[in-house]
Amino acid sequence: MPAIAITGTIGSGKSLALSLLGEFLKSPIYNADLENRKLLDTDTEVRRLIRSVFGDSCFDSSGNPDRKYLFELITTDHSAKTILEDILHPRLENVWKPLAQKAKGTKSHFFIAEIPLLYEKDLEHFFDRSILIACSDSVRKERLKHSRQLSSQETSAWLKNQTPQDQKINLADHLLWNDAETNALELQILQVLPILKNL
Repeated sequence: MPAIAITGTIGSGKSLALSLLGEFLKSPIYNADLENRKLLDTDTEVRRLIRSVFGDSCFDSSGNPDRKYLFELITTDHSAKTILEDILHPRLENVWKPLAQKAKGTKSHFFIAEIPLLYEKDLEHFFDRSILIACSDSVRKERLKHSRQLSSQETSAWLKNQTPQDQKINLADHLLWNDAETNALELQILQVLPILKNL
């Protein structure tokens, strides 16, 4: 069965949708945000490269990544964002690309991956279908305020680094609108499941 990409802008609920769809389909999943965090936390080479390019300020006194500093860096300096992506993304892709290629076009199993920059990086051709998780800006800002302690200004700065949601809607094969509670997202996923199973 097919390779499915889940995407969307920050705060839309991609990880929740990924978890729910994986559960419903009893399928392996790939969470890019989680894997990105693992690289920053544990990959010695990644940490060395980041330190050599951006300096020790990227890490706190305990040696942990200073995510707030990195956030400010990549939202104010486009070249820094590009450099950081060049360090992280090839390593992320080395994990999910073989799995997506193995599943794409098959009838034996699903592979579901959360790929935040699916359209920005022209990665949709690695998948049979893309599912966009979208929400209202007001809902997004409220979520990010509580989950990541981001202000409205910080959220806006992050969104400037991604393709606008309206444009992504036109690119997606399926759209799930995630403004309400989890059960509303579950119902939408259940409506999409028969389509995915018949690919």
